[in-house]
Amino acid sequence: MSRVIVFAVISVIAGCGPVVTGPVRICPPMGSADEATAALAERAGRAVPLRANGQCLLRYYVEGAEHRENFAVKLWVNPPDEIYLQGDVAFDATGVVLGANSQEFWFWIKPKQVSRYWYGKWSQGGGAGELIINPGVALEAFGTVDAGGGDRWSLSSEGGCDVLTKTNKRGEILKRIHILRCGYLVSEIEYFDGGGDLSARAEFDKYVDVGDGFFVPKMIRMVTTAVDGRQDSARLTLGSVRPVQLNERQRHRLFVRPQPRGFEHVYQIIDGHRVEQAGR
Repeated sequence: MSRVIVFAVISVIAGCGPVVTGPVRICPPMGSADEATAALAERAGRAVPLRANGQCLLRYYVEGAEHRENFAVKLWVNPPDEIYLQGDVAFDATGVVLGANSQEFWFWIKPKQVSRYWYGKWSQGGGAGELIINPGVALEAFGTVDAGGGDRWSLSSEGGCDVLTKTNKRGEILKRIHILRCGYLVSEIEYFDGGGDLSARAEFDKYVDVGDGFFVPKMIRMVTTAVDGRQDSARLTLGSVRPVQLNERQRHRLFVRPQPRGFEHVYQIIDGHRVEQAGR
């Protein structure tokens, strides 16, 4: 579809962009939810394996106590469903690890006062509100936004954004994707629980082209909200992002879930909720 760009002078773009003055691009909305989901799928089709380095600021709660960590990270992504992130915390290069493949996901944090490991299968629910950083949300940050066919999607406008809304058969909101019309890059995704309450939110900014028109954000902020109102958050700032070639040995090392050995608490996510397992 041809997307005409015109120029105008405005003072404020509300809801989906910064306060600006002077000439700006104004891009028309997509004509339907099908067109919008097709545009996202086309962009996802350009995705390439990548590696990145950066910094993560993590704020989370364990048993009512707040913890803060600021640490260097290394990241590998092999679209559409493989991701591995490791963070150097308390002089441990794998003090924080997040990973996923097509079948399952995992996340751990090792500092002695926390020592927790979460894992689960995608088929048993991602549990966005149960993890400090959700692997499914992280995957969507790097070009694999799930707006698949067959779902109940509707399209609306908000400021300079198209907004795709996914609902279930009862009309309850499950997900909202905010897409900047100019460039058609995702700026925010909101995730809702079955009762219509916001359970997680991710914001994306500072996109860069890593090749062949595949854009990824260098600034990602993720917030999860538990049923008690507690909010865990992670802000990921990437300093370098580049395409990478991964062989089978590297993929096995990065994207196969390690067994949870040496953790005080081990949780399996079942039906979207954590179930504690025997520590190992």
